[in-house]
Amino acid sequence: MKINWFSPLPPAKTEIGKYTCKIVPLLQEFVKVTVWTSQDSWQSELNDYMSIRYYQPHNISWYEINQADLNIYQLGNNHLFHGDIWQISKKSPGLVILHDYKLQDFFYMLSDDKKNYLNQVFKLYGEEGLENAQKFLDGFVSMATMADKYPMTPLALESAIALMTHNRESYQQLSQENHWMTGYTPLPYLADNLGQINRRKSQTPYQIIMFGFMGQNRCLNSVFKALAMLPRREQFRLHIYGEMWDEDYIFSQIQELGLENIITLHGFVSDDELHHALNNANLAINLRYPSMGEASASQLHLWSYSLPSIASQTEWYGSLDSNAVAFVRPNHELEDLTHHLNDFLNNPEKFALMGIEGKKILEENHQPKMCAEAIINFAQQVMKYRPTHTIHSMATRIGGELNYFNLPSSTDLNRYGEIIDFMCTSIPEKK
Repeated sequence: MKINWFSPLPPAKTEIGKYTCKIVPLLQEFVKVTVWTSQDSWQSELNDYMSIRYYQPHNISWYEINQADLNIYQLGNNHLFHGDIWQISKKSPGLVILHDYKLQDFFYMLSDDKKNYLNQVFKLYGEEGLENAQKFLDGFVSMATMADKYPMTPLALESAIALMTHNRESYQQLSQENHWMTGYTPLPYLADNLGQINRRKSQTPYQIIMFGFMGQNRCLNSVFKALAMLPRREQFRLHIYGEMWDEDYIFSQIQELGLENIITLHGFVSDDELHHALNNANLAINLRYPSMGEASASQLHLWSYSLPSIASQTEWYGSLDSNAVAFVRPNHELEDLTHHLNDFLNNPEKFALMGIEGKKILEENHQPKMCAEAIINFAQQVMKYRPTHTIHSMATRIGGELNYFNLPSSTDLNRYGEIIDFMCTSIPEKK
């Protein structure tokens, strides 16, 4: 089997690039994989173990693309990394691995002309969606509300033969819609440190860590206020690693609450520096509300260090074992964070056991090899299904064209349908 794999690659600041670097070598044990990227550059060492081709949506070798048995597209919510991938997926249908379920922000940011964005929302959700999209553009409706009510996922999948997700909730929802052949496999861990034993300092001040892109959904205001309210806040130090959606605003919040000696903003750091920080942390906070429906590579990364964590009880995160994370309910962030931080100070061993349980779950359910095998098995099913998808797509397109003509509605149309069916079923399946 020959596969075209479309994905961002390191040094792009996305976990999906790291995912590709972990999964593709495992796939190559069974199939031939060509990785396609629209990045101008990538880490040179990737060329040692991957066949990588550069493309642009308006300039791609369709001859090479068509030599493969299947295209597999990595699709996430960041338009900078996945916009070009989506453009190609519309022209050459394949298997979409959907890393984020809610793609409202993706299509909003992808549309330079917001009239196009409004047309897309109207096409999917009618007058109500259009009205709320206009209110969103005018500043009266939040992006979180739009993403929850109008995820725009069908637009991303309109040309897909099939899709696979790492979120069981998204899988169940998309399966019920019955529009696509749908597969699921747990998200694989990307870390290489599973065998290490983490020996953490148990004395105060305890080290709390947050990492990744610090967008508005990371609930930083609630975290800061919870720390400020703690009588024993001096027993904690919070270290934040990653780029900020608005660093000046975040720092001003820290100053207003008098937390300059408690919280340190480190910005984006090297993998080695982050590894050192995770090794020395006692607790992690991984709040994501609203979530975009993603399975969290960050959560798996925390578990690889046996690190206890506080996580949002929503979407994929809400399906996690309560023995492995401490949950924070949406809209109860301040109350639950305060409770968990006090609980940690009173019983740090209880939280340490959560981290150990998380690592056990990681080792049992999130093996990269299991993920690679699931992708290959599903890809083989997709290839068998492709002729049926082609027939359905052609019939739908022809039916749409026939709507423009004033044709008889009984015997003659049945005859046309028989001709279309004969023509489509005569298409040979690619071996």
